[in-house]
Amino acid sequence: MPEFEEQVGQWFLKKAKNSASGKVLTKGIMKKLRSEVINDPVAIRKALARLRENGHLEFSPDERGEPVSSYIKVIRPVQDVSEHILAWSRVLEDGGIDQASIDALLPAAGAIQDLSKEDMGLLLDGLVKLRQRQADMLGLPAYLVSARYLLGSSKMLTSIPKRSLKAFGIEPRQFPSHPFYVVVAGCAAPETVVLVENPAAFEMAISTQAVNRCAFIATFGFGLSTAEDDYGKQLANMVEERFFGAITLTREGSTCPTAKQLLNHPNITFWGDLDCAGIEIYLRLKRAIPNLQLSALYKPMTDSVGIPAQSHPYAASVGKERQPSMPRSVVKDDPVASRLLDICILRGVDQEQVSPLEIESLAPLILEMDW
Repeated sequence: MPEFEEQVGQWFLKKAKNSASGKVLTKGIMKKLRSEVINDPVAIRKALARLRENGHLEFSPDERGEPVSSYIKVIRPVQDVSEHILAWSRVLEDGGIDQASIDALLPAAGAIQDLSKEDMGLLLDGLVKLRQRQADMLGLPAYLVSARYLLGSSKMLTSIPKRSLKAFGIEPRQFPSHPFYVVVAGCAAPETVVLVENPAAFEMAISTQAVNRCAFIATFGFGLSTAEDDYGKQLANMVEERFFGAITLTREGSTCPTAKQLLNHPNITFWGDLDCAGIEIYLRLKRAIPNLQLSALYKPMTDSVGIPAQSHPYAASVGKERQPSMPRSVVKDDPVASRLLDICILRGVDQEQVSPLEIESLAPLILEMDW
C-alpha cells in the first residue's frame, strides 16, 4: 500500500477505534482529512478510491470520488478479538440504539465479559429503560436502582465504567453509593406528621412550637444537582421505598418515632412549594400514602399567589423555567389539589414565605379550600 494511502487508512482506523460497527460519519470528512492529513483534495480522492477498491473502506462515492453515503465503514485488519467483545458488539448492533450509544457502551465489554449473550441483551434493555426513567430515580441509592433495572443485581450499575454510563446518557452521580438519611423532629405522640419538601422550610418549622404537636420529616441531598425540585423528588423516591435502607436522624431534643414508623400515622400531610412541581411531588407521595392530605400551611401561600409582589412567574431567575405542564386529568380525583393547580398555574410561591407564627397555628391542620 503506497505511503499516502497507508496514512489515510490509518487515519480512518483511528477514527473508527471506538466504534463497534467500524462506521465513521461522512459529514465533514473531506474537510477533516485536509486539516489533519494533507491539504490536497485530489490526493485524498485518489487515496479514498484505492482504499475502497482494495476493500479497506466501504462507501458510496459521487462523480468526483468523494463519499456521499451517511457513513464510511472502515474494514479493520483481521485480528484476534475476544469472544466477549464480539458478543457485546453484536448485542449493541442488534439493540436498536443509535451509533453514539453503541460507541459509548462498547468499552464496557470488559466489565461484563462473563455474561452470556442473552444476559448482555437483557442488560442493554435495562440500561435503555434506566436512561429513559432516571429523572424519576433521582436520589435513590445506586444499589436499589441497579437491582430494579439491571438483571436484579445491586452491584451491576457500579460495575459498568462511569465514563461509559455518562456517554450513554446516564449520570451515575445522581445515584449515591453510600447510605442515605432522613431527618425527623417533633414530639413523641404527634397529632400530625408533616412531610416537608425543602430542608430550609424544615429547619424553620422545627424552630417553632409546632414541634410540640407535630412531627416533621425531610431529606437532605447527597451529590444531587441544584434544580429547585430535587429535594422533593428525593423525598418522593424515599417514601415510595418506605424509607428502605434509610437511616433516621432525629434532631436533638426530639422524641418522635422513626421515619418508617411515622409513615403509619393516620394523619399525614405534605407541605411544599406552591407550584406545579410541588403538586406533582404531592401526587407521587399520595400514590405511596393513600391517606396523605395537603397541609393547611398552603393557605397563606394561596393568599400570596394573587399578589404580584409576593409571588413569582415560572422563570429561570427563580429556578423554575423547567416546571412541568400538568394536565388537569391527573388531579381530577383530588379536588383540593385541582384547586391548588388552578391557583398556581401562572405564578408560584415558595414555602419559605410562610411565617413561624403561621407554622405554629397551621401545621397540625389539613388544607380546606374556600370554594
